[in-house]
Amino acid sequence: MSTLQLRLKNCIQTILDFEPGMRTCTLGLHFSKELDILKAYLAHVDHMSLAEEDVLHMEKATATFLDELKFFLKTPQPKRILQ
Repeated sequence: MSTLQLRLKNCIQTILDFEPGMRTCTLGLHFSKELDILKAYLAHVDHMSLAEEDVLHMEKATATFLDELKFFLKTPQPKRILQ
């Protein structure tokens, strides 16, 4: 597995780590389908050919999503460091 694949898996898993909190509030209704798609997508990352620019874009998007998500979640969530 390449470093780029690991970094992308880290982004996806970081979002999925917030799933329990999202499902306990109204966000779960809005993101249920997307979370299920992310779970399925995670299994395919090992076979992907990735570019640095694409992974950087996903890391930035994940960080932005997490920043926006913290306003909606009432319970503390595990902290993960994006690489």
